[in-house]
Amino acid sequence: MRWTRNLGLAGIAAALIGGFTACGNRTAPLTEHKGSIIALTDSILSAGGSDTVRFGRLHSGEIAVKQLWIENRAARPTAVVSYDTDCGCTSLEFDAQPIRSGQAQRVALTFDSRGQHGWQLKILDITLAEASRPLRLFVEAEVE
Repeated sequence: MRWTRNLGLAGIAAALIGGFTACGNRTAPLTEHKGSIIALTDSILSAGGSDTVRFGRLHSGEIAVKQLWIENRAARPTAVVSYDTDCGCTSLEFDAQPIRSGQAQRVALTFDSRGQHGWQLKILDITLAEASRPLRLFVEAEVE
């Protein structure tokens, strides 16, 4: 079963049109953020790409959250539109605000280890506005 979180077309249009003038605390210039960074390039927006997010060791039943930054190094703006995952144990909290070139946006990736044991490798595909293929995140954890 695939799990999907999606904005409607109206939501995407509103985010791309109205988002450039909106003020928010989740988008920052490239120099202000700390933590794990996922860099988007023109190549990733045109051909897709992947990255790995490691949660390390977790106890069974633990719900872990990682704060990540999606950094737009591409020449054109983009926005997180939706995501698909191969299980219900991973989720992504994001704003649909556009990420202009040279900007970064914070997202929260959650891994729920309830019912999981041993080494886990999950897939989370992020659909980006104006991208031809999704950005694939491999989510890794060792559940004790």
